[in-house]
Amino acid sequence: MPPSAHRRLCRRSPSLPLGGSGEAELRRMPRIGIGDIDVHYVEAGAGDPLVLVHGLGGSWADWDYQIRAFGEHYRVLAPDLRGFGDTPIGERGPGVAQFVDDLRRFLDAVGVESCLLVGHSMGGAVCLQFALQHPQRVRRLVIANSVPGFRPRTSRQYFEIGYRLLVMGLLGPARLSRISARRMFPGPENEGLRAKVIARGARNTRRAYLGSLCRLVQWSVIDRLPELKMPTLVVGAGQDYFDHDDVVKFAHALPRGYLHWFAEGRHGLPSEAPEAFNPVLLKFFRRKVAP
Repeated sequence: MPPSAHRRLCRRSPSLPLGGSGEAELRRMPRIGIGDIDVHYVEAGAGDPLVLVHGLGGSWADWDYQIRAFGEHYRVLAPDLRGFGDTPIGERGPGVAQFVDDLRRFLDAVGVESCLLVGHSMGGAVCLQFALQHPQRVRRLVIANSVPGFRPRTSRQYFEIGYRLLVMGLLGPARLSRISARRMFPGPENEGLRAKVIARGARNTRRAYLGSLCRLVQWSVIDRLPELKMPTLVVGAGQDYFDHDDVVKFAHALPRGYLHWFAEGRHGLPSEAPEAFNPVLLKFFRRKVAP
């Protein structure tokens, strides 16, 4: 995406209303076997497949505000990654490379040849890597609250990684989930959301979380972004952990990249601001683009 296109493609959303919408029925599906694990996932709606990939320490429930809403228009599938939610860690262990292989096997198992693919945070890394390895299976790509490389470069990035390693390693998942929830969803208006996030995060294990994080910080596809030929939407936030300039450069490096910027958003856009986040994605999915 040329720098001259930034003004046209970057949209700022100053206000972040809370709440979700949609009436599609959410279906908890039987676990589906893909090698050494049985993947847990939920599904809603019918039509073109839309696959949602959660981030580090998350689960399908991180997409609670999107599954039913998008299920009005698409066949939405939200799996729990290996070691998170209700999917066991298995013998192979976690990491971006393994998550990508699991995602390929999962799509095969549920009969999806190609899809609209959305990833949040670490899920964005998984989706970027998947799109590079299996471009024919990704019609359009959305990367939210994420970047194409997690190797730390700045003092803030080292802090973000270090505190997670320290708190999870010494104090465990319950304490880390409480700290993370307060940082991502501050304020009395988010009390209910924080409680949900804390309860979900407390179920994480050190092995899955730390194993995923240690592999994630070694991962980067920055030099391969020009290979991504599918339309790709990058969704960033002004109060996220990632630097604004890095997110803009990310979008500019994509041949068919689009950028939407939530000036007041934090790291949990799908849950924090679904009434603003969901229409942005729906507009992108429906946008007419040159072949």
